[in-house]
Order: sequence, then C-alpha cells, then structure tokens
Amino acid sequence: MALPSFDNGWREGQSVKPRILVLEVRGKDRPEDKALGWVLVEREETYLRDPRDGTIYEASIRLSYQRITAKFSHRDGGKGRFDGSYSRNFNSVSLTSPSMSKGAVFLDLPGLDGQRIGTYLMNEIVQWVQQWPEATVNSIELLAGQAHDDNKARRNWFYEQFGLVFDYSDPEHREGRSQPMLAGALVKVEAWKQNIIEHRMLDYLAAVLYAEERATSELQARDRACAQLIAEQRRAEARPVRWALRRLYVHYASTVLAGLVLTAIVGMAWIKMA
Repeated sequence: MALPSFDNGWREGQSVKPRILVLEVRGKDRPEDKALGWVLVEREETYLRDPRDGTIYEASIRLSYQRITAKFSHRDGGKGRFDGSYSRNFNSVSLTSPSMSKGAVFLDLPGLDGQRIGTYLMNEIVQWVQQWPEATVNSIELLAGQAHDDNKARRNWFYEQFGLVFDYSDPEHREGRSQPMLAGALVKVEAWKQNIIEHRMLDYLAAVLYAEERATSELQARDRACAQLIAEQRRAEARPVRWALRRLYVHYASTVLAGLVLTAIVGMAWIKMA
C-alpha cells in the first residue's frame, strides 16, 4: 500500500506530484558537481466546494520548505513557505497569498541564494492556479525598499519570467505594479530543471541508507586490513629473523615455481617436436 504523502496524488482526475518531495540542489553554473544542498518541500492544498453542485469556490496552496542539514550542524538551514489561492467570488487567483489579501514572497535559504529554488516554488504555484485559466491574477506590487544592490534586477526578472508585465513608477524600475492578466496567460518556467532534481522521499531515504551501508562496509574492510597489519607487525617484532626469512620465502617461492613451470612446458614442447 502506497504512503499518501510520498506517492503521487490525484486532483480532478489528474495525477499530481507527491505531497512531500526532496530537492537535490546543484550549482546552476556547475550542475555537474555534487549537490550544494538538499531541501524538503511539503505541498498542502485545500478546496472548499459548493454543496449544491460540488464546484470549487475557494482554494489555497502552501509550499513549505526547509533545508536538510546534518544533525549537529551549526549551519542555519533556513525554512519558509510560498502561498497561492483562488476565489470564485472575485474570479481571481493570487500568486503570493493564501487569500485575496496582499501577499509577499521571501526565500530564506542561506548559501543557496540564486540557485533557482524560488523559481521552482513559484512555478508550482503558477501551474496550480492555471486550473482556473479565466481567473484574473491579483496584481503584484514591487516596493522600492526591496530593491537594493543587484537584488533589484533579480527580483524583477523573477516575476517577469512568468509572463507578468509591470508598470514601473520610476526609471530605475525599483517600484511598480503588475498589469492585469489571466491565469491562463502565465508562463510555466522549467529552467530549474537544469540544476534541481526532484526525489521522492522513499528514494531519498533509500539512497541515504545505501550510502551508510557502503560506508560501513568500507570501514569494516579497512578495520580488517589494519588488524592484519598490526598482527604482522607484532610477529615481526617478536621473531624478526624468522619473519624476514618467511617473507623472503614467500617472495621468491612464487618466482621459482613460475620458472619451473615454464621450464617444464618448454621441455614438453621439445619432446613433441622430436
């Protein structure tokens, strides 16, 4: 029997990703290198239906994330959430809030900034709200206080890549508001696939257990090798002359034996020729 949180679910007859996934995050500039970090993502979806006809009149999605760190690590892993929602009364969706009120997006993962994790999470929100393609996307407001140093261009592009168009109130594009658009016109972004790999929780745990078993096996093999070396050293220290003669015998016996075998083979060949 499948575990509901770890296996694919169903929404309106369509297969959806498992509720819990583990993201393997590699460097976007060097995706062939080993992972920079691992992030756990949990999806929660709620739907309120009209009892008269079963249609959805309110819905929300929450993507909670948390970095996976070592048990005794001093690193602040970081955690947070992305929210989205739908309202039939307003015929609108929000990309940043669990309701029709104003919302915001913040990614708190120290050491993993700029690795497309935010793009991954927002893309999940975008795909979810496109269940209602004719709904209006709530306007997103960009504030000047959020635009500092090189973060401004990255912040603006983060939203613009999904098809949002902004009316900026200043030449530097520090502040603005997105233009009205329909959810169906939003653009799905899959650039995250270049450096982020989704893993099912059970697959991730199986890989961790395999790595632990392999490390344990290698450690046991090294322990046996060390024990053999220590025993050999003790034999040499106890009877150095006997140990040295034995080593010489072992070394040269194989050489002599090989020579005798070769001589025998050559002799037999000469006998056949004669």
